[in-house]
Amino acid sequence: MGLILDSSVIIAAERRGENVERLIERIVAATGDQEAALSAIGLTELIHGLYRAKTPPCVSSVNRSSMNCWQT
Repeated sequence: MGLILDSSVIIAAERRGENVERLIERIVAATGDQEAALSAIGLTELIHGLYRAKTPPCVSSVNRSSMNCWQT
């Protein structure tokens, strides 16, 4: 079995200041070692939110390399 992560999980981790590695550690600790993925819709929601962001830290993070960690 595997997990499909909701974009709210990623958003909450970002608001806590977590990096991708820490987020994955928290997911594994909560659910065990199983495959996890973000749906195409979830990824689209995150990218849309980055482009709509008005705050400087969010605006500066909008670049292709910032999303590479979520692509497989």
